[in-house]
Amino acid sequence: MKNTLTKLLSLVLALVLCLGMFAACKGNGDNTPEDTDEPDDLLGITEDTIWVGNTAGTTGALASVGAPFNLGIQAAFDAYNKAGGYNGKSIKLKHYDDGGLAENSTTLLEKLIHEDEVFAIVGHFGSYAVDVTLETLIDEEVPMIYAAAGNEELLNENASTLGEKGIVPIQPLNKTEGRMLILRAFAPADKGGLAATKVGVIANSNEASQSLLAGIRDEMNNLPADKKNNVIIQEVNSTDYSAAVNALKAAGCDVVLLTVIGGDYLTALTTMANVDYKCNVLTSYNNASAATFNADNVMQEQYYDIFTTMNIFAQAWLDISSAEYVYKDESSALYKMYAAFGLNNGGAGVAGYTEEYWVVANNIYNYATSIKDPTAFAMSYDAYALAGYIAGDLFCQAMEELEASGKALSRKNLISVLESKEYKIAMADALSFANGMRSGVQSFALTWVFDSHNLEEGATVQHAATSITVHGLMSIEEYRALLQ
Repeated sequence: MKNTLTKLLSLVLALVLCLGMFAACKGNGDNTPEDTDEPDDLLGITEDTIWVGNTAGTTGALASVGAPFNLGIQAAFDAYNKAGGYNGKSIKLKHYDDGGLAENSTTLLEKLIHEDEVFAIVGHFGSYAVDVTLETLIDEEVPMIYAAAGNEELLNENASTLGEKGIVPIQPLNKTEGRMLILRAFAPADKGGLAATKVGVIANSNEASQSLLAGIRDEMNNLPADKKNNVIIQEVNSTDYSAAVNALKAAGCDVVLLTVIGGDYLTALTTMANVDYKCNVLTSYNNASAATFNADNVMQEQYYDIFTTMNIFAQAWLDISSAEYVYKDESSALYKMYAAFGLNNGGAGVAGYTEEYWVVANNIYNYATSIKDPTAFAMSYDAYALAGYIAGDLFCQAMEELEASGKALSRKNLISVLESKEYKIAMADALSFANGMRSGVQSFALTWVFDSHNLEEGATVQHAATSITVHGLMSIEEYRALLQ
């Protein structure tokens, strides 16, 4: 049990939150949110409740993502409500299960908007839903806080209408991360970069891969000539990556950016190992989970070949690791669980994680326990529950700011306070929405994915991937400055 829990906890260090793989708008022309409490702007608000909503796949193929994601949102609301809520009003989530299907998401979102008349959408779930509902949200001027997706359509660096400003992405958008991938490849090693001399890029026709590639190409225009001229891009239109891999190896690319996702990612890595391509690999946060290798996707001999041929790195948009902080709150029910499992270092406490992480983990655990969720302990460090918590927490932060501002409770004023200051994203960097900027987070940590060589006596699995954070958050702007 102890070994299993330790492996599970190691996944949290990367915190990849791989939700991006679910994978000409008009407004009213009002560019400036006003202090207003027009009746049409007070939907979803009762005497004691502010109703928000979302649709998500909590059954079906995406249930293992959607269910913890929604639990995380509700945990954030529960903590906010217990602290007093919005002038005594509680925030509650009205959720519909769309089964992970786009057609269901369309129908159910219309129900949330027109029948339930929710105040906002919090935690819009999946690329499939964003594809078919984004225009509706903008047209109807319903604020959407956090999309569990990386769709390029969410990127808007100059939102102007009220509907556009209401679309508030948080987790990385694929095009934004593509910019960071090429910057990090060339950045100095002591700043969390890979210090490349020549960079190869492998992409395929998948939407996410193409968006990552678009970001790489855009950012190449900002690179000095000596770096821009040392990037080689290979686009693959089949499942055979041999030609692309061999071309990059022959060109002497010492860093390879893999923008391909999921099974294609494993295929590309295996192809590289088969030709003994010794280099550093950097990939998207979508691929950062060590579970990618541990879910019976890779044969044991492939483990050896992949992890002894190349160094594999991935980006993460959260950094919860700490070399100094030790968690030891003996009054905490969650800490008692760690002690019960022998994970508290003989009573000295749990090291390795930031104080902020433990606040979030405790809130999730306490809420899950209150609803008698038998997986409460697992939920406290589940990546998708943490993602949902971030969505709910940002909405609560904005509501807290709105209450403090003295402005009327309205959608327009919610957007106004979102644009009025930088917001600290839970367990991540700060993010500004000023001047219509809607780009998602701009800072990424670096994780190293490696073979932990499980050689315990009697173990049936001799290899197991794990990951650790090897450099904290760095922003796109910081890397741009370093490379100029």
